[in-house]
Amino acid sequence: MGRPRILFVDDEPNVLQGLQRMLRHMRVEWDMRFVETGRAALDLMETEPFDAVVSDMRMPGMDGAELLAEVRRRAPGAVRVVLSGYSDAESVMRMVESAHQFLAKPCSAQLLADVIRRAFALNQVLGSENLRKLLAGLKGLPTPPDTYYRLIDYMKRPEASANGLADIIERDVAMTAELLKLTNSAYFALSSRLTMPLQAVRVLGFETLGALVLRIGIFRSFRGLPEMGKLVEEINRDSFFAARLARRLAKLEGFDIRIQEEAYCAAMLSSVGLLVLLDQRPDDVARVKAAVAAGADPLDAEQEVFGASHFQVGAYLLGLWGFNKAVVEAVAFLGRPSVAPTSELDIAGLVHVARVLAGPSPIYALPAKGAHVGRLPLDREYLDLLGKTSRLEKWSAEAAIEARQ
Repeated sequence: MGRPRILFVDDEPNVLQGLQRMLRHMRVEWDMRFVETGRAALDLMETEPFDAVVSDMRMPGMDGAELLAEVRRRAPGAVRVVLSGYSDAESVMRMVESAHQFLAKPCSAQLLADVIRRAFALNQVLGSENLRKLLAGLKGLPTPPDTYYRLIDYMKRPEASANGLADIIERDVAMTAELLKLTNSAYFALSSRLTMPLQAVRVLGFETLGALVLRIGIFRSFRGLPEMGKLVEEINRDSFFAARLARRLAKLEGFDIRIQEEAYCAAMLSSVGLLVLLDQRPDDVARVKAAVAAGADPLDAEQEVFGASHFQVGAYLLGLWGFNKAVVEAVAFLGRPSVAPTSELDIAGLVHVARVLAGPSPIYALPAKGAHVGRLPLDREYLDLLGKTSRLEKWSAEAAIEARQ
């Protein structure tokens, strides 16, 4: 495989020249092209394939949002990055559907290189090119219809508030993921990562979020069969139970607030891959469920059908969206944390234990065949390595307490 090919687009010649100078040291690693218009970028894409497109937002003729929307259609596997000097609400709304990540000008060479490198490094997490293209071209995650329409109805009420919005959003994995993707981007230059919807709603502002929901459609309702929509609701409930348990275990083990919230966030978002597969590949999900019912390990069955576990699918998407490295790695290694050896209990381990103790995923659970069917296997090698096996009884007791609350 040759060097990754990156296309940079900006209507200001001085900016393009500055990018060329700033990234000169990357010529050994990347094959780069620089053009001044969206039309020129698309013409070049007719003759050369590109792995990533980095575009300015405001350009005459075709702006960055229009260009990246067309890039998504023509090359769904390409990484799409907006690099813009504008921070008004309208710019935020125009770019939210088209870009994987948003960076603010001026942007250092190191930050720009790190964002693109991390996106390419995700290929090691997800080996399937077909899945990578599916995820890179994804327009959003599915929300249960009842939740989606409750939010739409609430936003039209005169008494609607940021707190009320957050109360609805924080009960839905897809909405929370989409909101955190946007507000945690480098575009907003926040001093610390957000993990809760209320924080994100306050960063965006009520009016901007209202426009994103009602005009742009940042969230979307699940459009599959009604029984599948019920599964999405069950995945939500299950995810938030695992998240609360992960945070509980982190507190029990003496981790600080930041780690507790990252563990909560990783456990809650660990199901995004399952949401994508249920939404985009329902027939294959049914094949996995049949294999699990016949006695297969859920992770092995997913690997056989999809070429990856739903944790790896979710980690790839979260990484593409620029989520915190600790959260992405925790989701990627959640199935078997011993794959990434460590000398002490970490977020991946906390989330793994929480996910195991939370019980089988709603997708694969078959109560008639016993509570063990569809359950994620406990990585005892990991716990033995860290000398934490003796804590399992205490953690199980905590899970039982959380389940009763």
